[in-house]
Amino acid sequence: MEKKTICMLPEITSLGGPGTFQKKFQEEAAKSGIEVHFNPERKDIGAFLIIGAPRRYIPYLLRARLCNIPVIQRLNGMNWIHQVVDSGLKYYLHSEFDNLSIAFVRRWIASGIIYQSPFCEERWNKKFGVLKKPVKIIYNGVNLDDFKPSETTPDSHSIQIMMVEGNLEHGSEYGIEIAIRMILGLSEIFPCSIVLQIAGNVNPQSRERIQATFNALPSHVQVNFLGVLPKQEIAALESQSTFFYSAEILTACPNSVIEALACGLPVLGFDTGSLKDVVGDGGIVISYGADYLKLEEPDIKGLIQAAETIVRDNLKYRIRARKRAENVFPLDQMTLDYIRFCLKD
Repeated sequence: MEKKTICMLPEITSLGGPGTFQKKFQEEAAKSGIEVHFNPERKDIGAFLIIGAPRRYIPYLLRARLCNIPVIQRLNGMNWIHQVVDSGLKYYLHSEFDNLSIAFVRRWIASGIIYQSPFCEERWNKKFGVLKKPVKIIYNGVNLDDFKPSETTPDSHSIQIMMVEGNLEHGSEYGIEIAIRMILGLSEIFPCSIVLQIAGNVNPQSRERIQATFNALPSHVQVNFLGVLPKQEIAALESQSTFFYSAEILTACPNSVIEALACGLPVLGFDTGSLKDVVGDGGIVISYGADYLKLEEPDIKGLIQAAETIVRDNLKYRIRARKRAENVFPLDQMTLDYIRFCLKD
């Protein structure tokens, strides 16, 4: 009998998130002898795995349902920051339409749902209702050979903080401002060199506005905008950093956080979305201290205190971070879980 394939739709080439997932899943599934592709017209498709709501492929998905071929929808979080930060009418309407389109596919087309975390499932159920169809929670995974601790010990005479997001725009730049306030607080505790490394796509206007505040930074504090980096460079930087700051609010299951844990890099952040669930004891996740859905002023003092704790007891948290990744987020296990759910007999 011909082995069935999995068709993923749509093919995504954007930074981070779904694009990273597709590439990792395709490569890892091949190791198990399962071909993953993006051609909905092939005759050997055993299941469709869709990201969000691929509107142009709806006819293929409807035909698949008529032919009893599973259509599995992988669900992330939903758009929300446009309701708080004014990024223009076009972006607002686009975000709302995306949410409604995904909700439509979830209810009427998908035969099964994979949520990236319990938080993700709870959020979709609360907003659009519980569905009577097969569901499974599968965390994202990481290649533990590509992302691993360095063989050399990070410089103990300096503090390097990593911040990695695919896109920091449309209101997400808020996290950078919080990170800078955090390192300013650390600079009053530690007289050593403190460097904040920001990897990701930052809106040029926001970058200029943030850089204009750099004149107020102490001489031993530095902020570097690294732009978009290859995964290998991110892994190398993280393995030599002191801790990772997770800036995203209401994240479903952040790849960047899981990759940091795999590098043995402790994670610091606020308890919103799935972050506390993902990080476990591999870092410190504190209460936001205000209404994060309105982007109110968070508990900066608590964030600085937590950062100080990680710096002073860094080795303990580094060991915990790596163990957390090994125990919960192996890429091969994630891939196997997806294959089993998609290609059920």
